[in-house]
Amino acid sequence: MDSMATAESTNLDTIKAAFDVSANQGFMAGLEILLARAREDCEFRPYIASGQSLRGHDAVRAFYRSAIKAGTDMRLRGARFHEDGESVIVDGSMRVGRPAGGFSESQISWRYKFRDGLLAEVSWSPRGRA
Repeated sequence: MDSMATAESTNLDTIKAAFDVSANQGFMAGLEILLARAREDCEFRPYIASGQSLRGHDAVRAFYRSAIKAGTDMRLRGARFHEDGESVIVDGSMRVGRPAGGFSESQISWRYKFRDGLLAEVSWSPRGRA
């Protein structure tokens, strides 16, 4: 995490907390931190969704619960957190364990876009292109 920031915004604090909770309590616990500050019509484009877009708290929860129930394991690691206007960008990596036993690990950037103080959109791209 960036140690240079002295006065962090609520948006940045929320994203850092979600990553910390995810690492210590599990992916779904981290997701709940995000959804607590998300618009009801928030849009998520998950890394593991093959381009699918999810809209709303219920759709986001259902997607991830289904993936976990099927045996997918997701571990996020944030290496650098920074703000760009109303967005928070996290450079890091994601390790995805597949139900059949294989895994992939990718270096990616997540973009968390806020609108009117609430999370409106979450997307990802290869690292450095968020």
